[in-house]
Amino acid sequence: MTPAGADLHARACAAGAAITEAVARDDALGVAAERVAAELGVGECGLYEYCPQTRVFTAAAVWSRGLGPDDPGRTAIGATFDERSPQGQTLAGGACREVYGDDPDLDPVDRESMIHRGERAALSVPLSLDGRVIGCLTLVEKHEPRRFTVADKELAALLAAPVAVVLHNAGLFRLAEEQNRHLACLLDSSRALTSAVTLEDCLSRVCRTAAEALATDECVVYEYDPRRDAIVFRAVYGAEGQAGGVGTAGTSYPLDEHPSDREILRGGEVVQETLSDESLPAAVRASMERLGEQTCLNVPLLVGEEIMGLLVLIATRRERAFSGMEVELARALGEQAATAIRHARLYRSGDRQNRRLLALLETSRVLVSSLDAAAVLGEVRREVAGLFAVPGDSVVILLRRDDGFYPLDEHAAPGADDSAAVELDELGRRAVADRRPASAEEGTASRLIIPLILGEAAEGLLDVRAAAGHRFGEDEVELLQILAGQAATALANAGLYRTIERQAITDGLTGLHNHRYFFERLTQEVARAQRYGLPLSLLMVDIDDFKYFNDRYGHPTGDVVLREVGGILTTQLRRGVDFAARYGGEEFVVLLPNTARDGAHVVGSRLVRELALAAGRAGVPPPHETGALDVGERIRVAVAASSLPGVGVESHVTVSIGIACFPGAADGPGELVRCADKALYLAKRLGKNRVEVFDG
Repeated sequence: MTPAGADLHARACAAGAAITEAVARDDALGVAAERVAAELGVGECGLYEYCPQTRVFTAAAVWSRGLGPDDPGRTAIGATFDERSPQGQTLAGGACREVYGDDPDLDPVDRESMIHRGERAALSVPLSLDGRVIGCLTLVEKHEPRRFTVADKELAALLAAPVAVVLHNAGLFRLAEEQNRHLACLLDSSRALTSAVTLEDCLSRVCRTAAEALATDECVVYEYDPRRDAIVFRAVYGAEGQAGGVGTAGTSYPLDEHPSDREILRGGEVVQETLSDESLPAAVRASMERLGEQTCLNVPLLVGEEIMGLLVLIATRRERAFSGMEVELARALGEQAATAIRHARLYRSGDRQNRRLLALLETSRVLVSSLDAAAVLGEVRREVAGLFAVPGDSVVILLRRDDGFYPLDEHAAPGADDSAAVELDELGRRAVADRRPASAEEGTASRLIIPLILGEAAEGLLDVRAAAGHRFGEDEVELLQILAGQAATALANAGLYRTIERQAITDGLTGLHNHRYFFERLTQEVARAQRYGLPLSLLMVDIDDFKYFNDRYGHPTGDVVLREVGGILTTQLRRGVDFAARYGGEEFVVLLPNTARDGAHVVGSRLVRELALAAGRAGVPPPHETGALDVGERIRVAVAASSLPGVGVESHVTVSIGIACFPGAADGPGELVRCADKALYLAKRLGKNRVEVFDG
């Protein structure tokens, strides 16, 4: 080795030792740049770190003599140049590159760049470690003309080795620092999540932690709603306040309108979108431009294979590239957000289940405490409307009658209302035919029909309409089936009760009310007549010579006569107002509320109208246009004109009728019956087949 070569190596060793000793210092890279500049006698030295993923050289440290930090000729920390540039291509290939401003063959672009930075000469040396380029060392002279000698280049190459070690170690140190910072960030985030009370509070803390840890301008979290196939905005954090483009909490965005988000959620991988990316879909670019977004890092939130939502980190000031470690940190924070959403879903599901169990308990309580089917079914309708948060008219109950299905009237027993039958649509017919739940999407609503099964037939339908996009889950269908089963049980119990109740107050032969129920109604009608000052008439009807008829034709034929007379009484009375009953044997009684002896026509049409209006206001029946005497006469004539089927042409019967009126002839229920009985006795004595009125 020549003396000059030995001296060069000695200088390199001494400088290398000084550079290596500076590794433990915070400004190790700055010390290395300053020492290299001093050894080669240049005014500026920069150390650039190479990233093979982005293929970019980034300034990690710069030392400059006699230039302030604001000097336009100073190279700023973080300045970059791409591997595709001539300088980058040379360095990435492992070769040195020297450039002089006065070189007539210099590329015009390089000349313009050197003039702009005030550079006269520049020497760039690649920094390699284990055979791979990890950066470059750039020597710049700005104040005087300079030509780098062979010795300069050899010394720079010798110094590149310890500088590469320093650069590598500094990178490892930064990596360790970043890992520690990320771990601390995750720890802080975990602590914040465990102390959060609500899902929104929890996700807001995740947003803040992610935005601050990854130095982004905004962070937004959406929850995925599988029933509507949409993402729902839940939380946001912005470096300068709340983000303005994501709407308000609870805003839903259908994925049909955001197909790129659907692809990210289904793909399950973190996706980075940058505005300058030429391959960016047009719809995504338009959305980012509208919202002022430069770069978005989209992190799907998953628990296993179940999609929970989407976390989006947004850079609005400038574009940026997220490193692999930053992506992993975002993914880890996303896992915490996904876990929080999962726990919230489980809580909401449990809460819904509890409310449904309470609804079942309440419905069961009403079921066992009431034999009124309409009241029970009305309670079922209200509970279903409350569970699905829909208006009451969105829950319809239809009940079967002989000629079709009719809507439930809570104010009347099933089958007692006068509403029109409902023609079932295809969905309803399918539920009835299959005796199974049937559902469909119908425009602005999701519809589910549950049949009310009694025995082998559907005796009713529970028709529920929820908001559009709502998909009835298995647990919801199961709950509604239980409610429908309770409703069907209520129908069966109420029907059985009504049957027993009718049997208790009905005469089994004629179908009219019996003696016991007659006296209950008589007491009620007398009390009402007294309260409102209304007339009340009682007719006592007896079949003439009925013993002789029985002896001649037999008791079975006598039963036919009793049924025939009972039917005639029913046809001659006001439906739902007048009252007929079998008093005993061949005797019948008829109550005529608000009916006088001679009828309303006697007092004039004006008084008739006034009485009718008064009756309507008081909730009592309107007065008869004709009187009790006329009604009795119609009954007598109808019986006398009736032929008895299966008996013969001679089988005609007649009736005698006695009438008593209240007030006047009697002042109470018992007295009214006795007076009517006296009038009946008079009719019998005067020849039968006639009507007599008790006049006192």
